[in-house]
Amino acid sequence: MNNGSIVMIGWPDSGKTNYLAALWDALRTGQGKIVAPIPPDEIRYVEEALAFQSKGEFAPRSDKNIEESRRDFSVTVRLKDEPSSEPAYIVVPDITGELWKHAVETTEIAAEWLDELQRASGAILFVRVLSEDNCAPLDWVTSEKFLTMRKLSEAQQKKAKGIPTQIALCEMLRFLEHTLPTGSNGENPKVAVVVTAWDLVDAQTAGRGPEAYLRKEYPLFSGRLADTGLLDIAVFGVSALGGDFADPAFKEKYFKGQVTGYVTTGAGKTQIVEPDITAPIAWIIAGDEDQ
Repeated sequence: MNNGSIVMIGWPDSGKTNYLAALWDALRTGQGKIVAPIPPDEIRYVEEALAFQSKGEFAPRSDKNIEESRRDFSVTVRLKDEPSSEPAYIVVPDITGELWKHAVETTEIAAEWLDELQRASGAILFVRVLSEDNCAPLDWVTSEKFLTMRKLSEAQQKKAKGIPTQIALCEMLRFLEHTLPTGSNGENPKVAVVVTAWDLVDAQTAGRGPEAYLRKEYPLFSGRLADTGLLDIAVFGVSALGGDFADPAFKEKYFKGQVTGYVTTGAGKTQIVEPDITAPIAWIIAGDEDQ
């Protein structure tokens, strides 16, 4: 297992903050398949995010305190049921996602993080449902609309110039393909693709599972996942808290402790939904016995 590190990567607003806050809550309360035997040195960021969640709010990206506490986050974990198992070191460089945005736009990445990837055992790649930062490729209708406008708003200019999300996802996957090393026995490195804010999809979409969601929303990226022979891929749908604070009914249940985050894999009769948001990390550490 190389250096035992698991690198979390994702575009800005891909759901890393809410997932990390829920993950830290699960680790400190022992409510998952993995535990943190050694507390992280710096937990201000996740504690600030948890403070917002305790008030029934998601941490705003523009909050000054949250912004000042943004930094690389890391924590050592191991499987709860296997005390003698090798520890894994979860690393989240630049939680905001700007590092990866810059890497995709310039095809360059800081040497320290390139080295980290080249020593890592696996990675988690985040994709968020209905993110405001999701950028779809321009089609003929949209292009004509932009061309006929005399002046574009700042948001329209950003959309017109932005890299389509699925292109960015393919590029981040390419980074992982060419940097993550094979295991000591020649096995492919593991990458968990985590589709966050899964509670926002409708019941029919949820029943079809996260892989079907990617095929529909990001067909190019989904095709790359299916075709890669360099990585061992598993796709997870994740709701960090089990619902959306914009829904008053959910917020009431949340304060009463009646809801919890969950992870879903598979589809139809083989679909599994479990109240353990540590599952993607446990899969990377333990392999695919539970999948």
